[in-house]
Amino acid sequence: MAVKVNIPDNIEKIERSEFLTFLDTTPSSSATWKILGIGVTDFGIDYGASVDSEKWIIENTARINHSSNEKQGSVTQTAYKNDPLFEFVNAGRDKLNYKTHILDIDVWNGNGSSYPAKKSDGKIVIENYMGENAAIEYTIHYEGDPVEGTVTFADGVPTFTPTTSL
Repeated sequence: MAVKVNIPDNIEKIERSEFLTFLDTTPSSSATWKILGIGVTDFGIDYGASVDSEKWIIENTARINHSSNEKQGSVTQTAYKNDPLFEFVNAGRDKLNYKTHILDIDVWNGNGSSYPAKKSDGKIVIENYMGENAAIEYTIHYEGDPVEGTVTFADGVPTFTPTTSL
């Protein structure tokens, strides 16, 4: 016998294009946000969760402590001339601790003019340059706790406003 469950009528599929990531190409001055996506076919954030467990001798199930995350995302980006993000990443090929800021925006959860976002400090680490497909491979490392806020767009450029705490 099948069990009947109630599925809400208003469920909508979220498209990958409704999750946007921008990198700051001028991290030592006021932010210049450039979109991650030109020449990129896949990008996801690996949370690298650190979980500790302890099982007491008087229990059958371990106690779990989720102690930290080491967020990062791997990128393989085909090189496109005049893409400002590619040019920024390419300029950091031989640099250590190449800094940026990261802006992750949930367009799918916005209201058409304002969208939830998180801004993080970050570093870019280049792993591979060029090869047969003229691509640059790098990892974006998130550092510290993100700042939550909202984003509005003017002419396709995001403006981040942190959420004020009470």
